[in-house]
Amino acid sequence: MSEEKAVEYDHTSSVSLIIGLQTACGLMAGFAFTGTVVVLTGLGDPSALLSQIALAILYIAMIVFLGALFQLHLLNVATCMHSPKLIIPIFPGSLPRWRIINRYMLVGSFLVTISIPVMFLLKNLTVLFVLAMCLAILLNVRFYFRSWLPVKKEYHW
Repeated sequence: MSEEKAVEYDHTSSVSLIIGLQTACGLMAGFAFTGTVVVLTGLGDPSALLSQIALAILYIAMIVFLGALFQLHLLNVATCMHSPKLIIPIFPGSLPRWRIINRYMLVGSFLVTISIPVMFLLKNLTVLFVLAMCLAILLNVRFYFRSWLPVKKEYHW
């Protein structure tokens, strides 16, 4: 007879850890967004090569942190759904609300993501605009199909 103990996972600690990581990613994405706006509006000539490099780095950093933020969100959803204890409030009529909340998050993230390229266009930075829009669209479509749809199908959302 085996003396092994069954491992019990503390899902609330897992959720707390993920929330902490989400906070850090959100903070860093906000920093990158703010830095981009400051460079575009307040510092020198945004069409200078060094300014464009700084803008591209800040934009990519914002995209990376937003991507991490949403991957952590999906991880949190999976953790909550697999928990033996109810973590996500489920009650009659709550499923459509969760769909709406997640849809708002996806749309809001996309709008924030494309707001920076629009600012690039306002400053006549056409090459940065085109590259940033391509990156924004590509990564949002990739996230939707590779990350969000499998979770949505698994949990019947």
